[in-house]
Amino acid sequence: MSIALVHRITIGTALAGAIAYTVWAVLQPDWLAALGGVAATVAIGAYLRNLRARLDQKLGPDAR
Repeated sequence: MSIALVHRITIGTALAGAIAYTVWAVLQPDWLAALGGVAATVAIGAYLRNLRARLDQKLGPDAR
């Protein structure tokens, strides 16, 4: 198992956690926390997308 795969799994787990937190905050309804959750979700998602692009460029598409 490569470090790139472990990193993707870790970031994917963080993304799932941010989404779950956002849903929980909306159900509370704690709108400030929900806004923070949305911001975290967007930031982590953008990081994961950028990571995939950089790793595909560096290691090739077979590195997934």
